[in-house]
Amino acid sequence: MSDKVDDALAAARELGIEADAEEARRWMLAVASTDDRDQITADVHSGIFGDRVSLLDFDTDDLERFRRLVPFVRVEPTEGMESGISIAGSAAQGKVQVFPGDADFFERVHIHAGSEDEAKKMLRDMMRVSALRAAEQPDIVLLTADMGAYPEPVVERGRQKKAGDSIDWTTEDVARGTITVEAESGGTRTFQWDEVEVGTGWLYLGWIIAEREEGRIALASNVIDVTWEAPDGAIAAFDGAVDPLVQEIYLELPAIDLVARLAPHIPPGARSNYEKIMKEQVYHYTKESPSYGKAAKRLYNLFRVSDQLEAAAFVRELFDEPSARLYQVPGLLDAANVALDPSSGISRETVMHQLDVVADAIAEVTEGQEEADLLAALQRLRDAALAEGKAGGDWATVLQEVSERCAEIVSEFFRVRLLGFQPVRDYLETLTL
Repeated sequence: MSDKVDDALAAARELGIEADAEEARRWMLAVASTDDRDQITADVHSGIFGDRVSLLDFDTDDLERFRRLVPFVRVEPTEGMESGISIAGSAAQGKVQVFPGDADFFERVHIHAGSEDEAKKMLRDMMRVSALRAAEQPDIVLLTADMGAYPEPVVERGRQKKAGDSIDWTTEDVARGTITVEAESGGTRTFQWDEVEVGTGWLYLGWIIAEREEGRIALASNVIDVTWEAPDGAIAAFDGAVDPLVQEIYLELPAIDLVARLAPHIPPGARSNYEKIMKEQVYHYTKESPSYGKAAKRLYNLFRVSDQLEAAAFVRELFDEPSARLYQVPGLLDAANVALDPSSGISRETVMHQLDVVADAIAEVTEGQEEADLLAALQRLRDAALAEGKAGGDWATVLQEVSERCAEIVSEFFRVRLLGFQPVRDYLETLTL
C-alpha cells in the first residue's frame, strides 16, 4: 500500500502537482480498510451521515452554506411524504474538489399513499409547487423542472431530444400545465403535466440562486429519487430501483431512519451499475466529446468504488491545483447570464460581482497574452452588462468565447496530467464499452 502511494505521489510531483503525502496515505488506508463501505455512518457532531468513504471526502466547513441553500432546493414538504436531502456530486467532495462547478443536491422522497396512481398524483403536485415557488421568492430563478420523458424524437425549444429523453419544463410551462414541441416525424405534440408518466426519465429541479452573504450567484440542482409505500407496507420505486448510497452526504440526522429503511430495497447490483455509468461517462468525455475536467471527476469516483486506489489517489491530487479553478467559470457565467435578465429579480450589482470572481480566477491561473485577452473579454462583458444588459450585441458572443476558452484550458490541464500517470493512461487507452 505504501509503495503504491509513493508511486502515485512521485508521478504527481513530476507533473508539477503539489501532493500531501501524509493525507494521501491516510485516505488510502482508510478506504482500503473499509469492508463495510456501504454501511451508513453518522457524524453526530456535524449532524450529517453517509457511507464511510464519502464522509472522508466531505469538508464540513461547507456545511453552513449548503444548509442555507436547502430551503431553496428541496421538494416542498407535503403531508404523507418523508424526505432526506443530501449534497452530492463534486460538492460532496470538498476536501478533494475545492472548485466544484455547482451545488448538486440529491433527495430521497418517500410517499405514503393508498395506490400508485395516488402517489404519482401527489408527486406531480409537489413537483409543481416546488417548481413554481421560485416565481414568488427573491434571489432564486427556476432554470428547468424535468419530469416525464418523450416517447419519440422531438425538437424542444430548438433542441433535439431523443425518445426517452426527459421533458424540460420552464416556469411558464409548469404554470400552464402543458408543453408543446415539434415532432421529428412532423406536426406538434402537446404533453400535459398532470398526465406525464413519472416513472420515466428523471426527476430534476435546477435553479440559479443569489447568495447575498457571499455576493455570488450559484447554480443549484436537486435530483429526486422517489419511492412509495402502500398501506400494507410494500415499498416500490417509481423508476424501478432505489438508488444506492454512493456519494451523498445527508444534511439532517433525522433522515437516517428513512435512508436505513430504504437500504434493503437497493438492488444487489446497484454499485456495479454505478461503476458502469461512471465508465460510460468517462468514455464519453475522453472519446466522444472530450472534456478531461469532467472525465477526471468521473474517474475519481470510478477508481474509488472499484478499489483502484493508486489511480484514485493520483486523480485526487489534481482537483486543488490552481488551473482546476477555471472549471467553475462556465457555470459562473451561465448563472450571470440568467441573472442579468431583468425578470430574474437578481441585482445588477450581484452580476457584476460574479464577473469579478471570474476575473480573479482567470488572473490566478493564466498569464501573458492569454490572460490579457481573457481579462479584456471579461471587461467587455462588464461594460455590456452595465450599459445594455443582455440587449448588447456583444454579450452572448463574448460570454461563449470566455466560457469555451476556459473550458479548453481546464480540459488540457487534466488531459496532460491524467495521461502522464501510467496506470490512468493504460486505463484510458484500453477503455471500451
